Amino acid sequence: AITWPSPSTRTAWTRCCSASCAMAVDDGRSDLPLKPADTPQADRLHRFAHDLRNRLAGMQEVMRMLPADDPAQDEELRGFFEGQFFHALRTVEGLLDDLQVERGTGPLEPTTCPVGDLVEQAVSDQRYRFERKGQPLTVQVPSDLSVLGDRDHAIRLLQALLSNASKFSPQGAAVQVYAARQGDRVHITVADQGVGLSPDDLDQVFVRYAVLGSRSTDGEAQGRSTLARARQWAVAMGGTLTAASSGTGKGASFTLSLPAA
Repeated sequence: AITWPSPSTRTAWTRCCSASCAMAVDDGRSDLPLKPADTPQADRLHRFAHDLRNRLAGMQEVMRMLPADDPAQDEELRGFFEGQFFHALRTVEGLLDDLQVERGTGPLEPTTCPVGDLVEQAVSDQRYRFERKGQPLTVQVPSDLSVLGDRDHAIRLLQALLSNASKFSPQGAAVQVYAARQGDRVHITVADQGVGLSPDDLDQVFVRYAVLGSRSTDGEAQGRSTLARARQWAVAMGGTLTAASSGTGKGASFTLSLPAA
């Protein structure tokens, strides 16, 4: 069994780690001179940013799974931690923008991927979110559906959609995942009964750093506009990612379309 540190120890450790990560990125941004994007410096910076993002993401997930010994204190701690996490992440992305470093999706390995397996893995990785908020999750995926795509990128994309569905839905609200084939494409949809999207938000939901009107339902810091990266992954795999909503308070659905295999 895992022995978790006391709430006070977790608070001190989290504040130290998250603040140090943010300060390190800020220091790097202020000290590095701007140089063309094709320089060795830009390549090193890209690797540094990728590594830091991975470490921050790992810290965030650990915080999500910490037991709530003191719900009030832990909720404040999670809010502080996520604020620091996204500050550091935005600073990393801003630094790469300043240096005009192009970020692709990384190397892709297109393979035949059973849709059921992709969804199962993504759901498994995000299930704790739904359990924490008491949100029923229904999956309807025909067993014979397969797509041509990069397995890792497809799973990460579906994880992002599931995470957003949970964050923007209230306690106890149901979330659905369903898939169907239409012609030479397979459409995978994640639909929620959450806060929905206004027409203006629909226009901005895939724009990086866009400030949207919709807000998470349980104090989560991440906004839907982080799906900009998810759309980039979809396009890189020869697919599309679209959003639909009947308006504020009426839920939203996000559909990933990929080539059928």
